[in-house]
Parts: sequence; structure tokens; C-alpha cells
Amino acid sequence: MQRYEIVIDGELAADLGDPRLEVHRRESDGSTVLHVDAPDASALAAALEAALERLEALGIGVTGMHKVYDDE
Repeated sequence: MQRYEIVIDGELAADLGDPRLEVHRRESDGSTVLHVDAPDASALAAALEAALERLEALGIGVTGMHKVYDDE
């Protein structure tokens, strides 16, 4: 399993509304941290792309993104 975190400035008021995405979130110091998990690199790439496209469509800027877990 692999996990990336996407950090956005401010609180996300609603879910991303994309059924392809299994994204968990938490609030931290005025930011929202989205957790994107996937079983392998290709699934992770697809999930990250979908999440970033959805955020862009909603006009939400990303302030950071990084890998936090990789058991492969």
C-alpha cells in the first residue's frame, strides 16, 4: 500500500464528490490534509491525478504533496 498526502490551505467544506476517489481528510493548523491510498504505483498515479484534477476544477490550490507511506 502506498499513501500520499495532499495539503490544501484552509478547510475543505465538502467531499471531493468523485466516486473514483477514496480520499480521507483531516484538519490540521488551518489546512486540510487529504490522504490518497492505493495498492500499487499505477493505481496511486491514477488516484492522485483524479484528486488533483478535482481540486483544480473546484478552484482549490494545493500547498504541498508528499509520500508518507510505501510498503512495496
